[in-house]
Amino acid sequence: MKKIMKIIVLLMLLLGVVSGCNKETDTLRLGTMPTYSAAIYAVGIEKEFFKDAGIEVELTVFRSARDRDAAATAGELDGFMTDIMGAVNLNAKGFPFIMTSREYEDFGVMAGIDVNKKSVMLPKTGIADNTVTEYIVDTYITQKIEKVNIIAVPDRMGALLSGELSYGVFPQPFMGIIEEKGGQLVFNTASEEFYPVVLVFDETYMNEKEASIKAFYEGYIKTVEYMQSVSYDDYKEALVTYTLATEETVDLYKLPVAEYGLNSVDEKTFNSIVTWMKEKELLDIEMNFNSIQSSNFSEE
Repeated sequence: MKKIMKIIVLLMLLLGVVSGCNKETDTLRLGTMPTYSAAIYAVGIEKEFFKDAGIEVELTVFRSARDRDAAATAGELDGFMTDIMGAVNLNAKGFPFIMTSREYEDFGVMAGIDVNKKSVMLPKTGIADNTVTEYIVDTYITQKIEKVNIIAVPDRMGALLSGELSYGVFPQPFMGIIEEKGGQLVFNTASEEFYPVVLVFDETYMNEKEASIKAFYEGYIKTVEYMQSVSYDDYKEALVTYTLATEETVDLYKLPVAEYGLNSVDEKTFNSIVTWMKEKELLDIEMNFNSIQSSNFSEE
């Protein structure tokens, strides 16, 4: 009888080992726009820093925030890059996505090639209505302007470079591309330490798979350390692979890798944006910072 029990115990141990060996790595479905910070995700996947941390990251790059949000609300994404305004809107509509960290993303007010920044009295300025681009001009630009709603960023850039617009608000990498083509930087949000871009995760996913998000951030930190320790040439092809750049534009990119890191969402920025949304009648409910953010995964 004792011999039989020993055999049973041994079989159970062996089955446990086999089960452990066959355990599949969780897959995190991550969405992003083609921004500078998205390079961290691409490089982390390409160099297997996420995989080494115990998480497979499946990256989808969207060309419009509308398509990204549609995928998120349809349950096709576990987490994605957005801005605070987008996170607030989703939560207000009953889609609980929790902000877990902020990204280093710079926005800039750019002037056209032939614009004399001192002489234009009422310049046409390209924005996307009711977005962070409009918040930027309302908050930081004191000069009187005529707002022109152009939702698609490439179309806005084309209008600026063709002279249809005098000014426009853009994220990177569009700011750098415009400067390369002769456009002028008027103002950038990094100089005001305004960083509205955040990572969010589906609340259910976060509650059920906290270990997976922690593994993601472990890989994230390792990727940033790698990018800060090697030359751009060592990883730039990852940007092309994941359609963040083309072979023609990849060498024009100037990633702010020295500024990359893991940071908490800024409550002051959150409150400022929420106040602006209420003034614009874009938000008609109370939105508490601590109810839609978690600092469990980030650090100052």
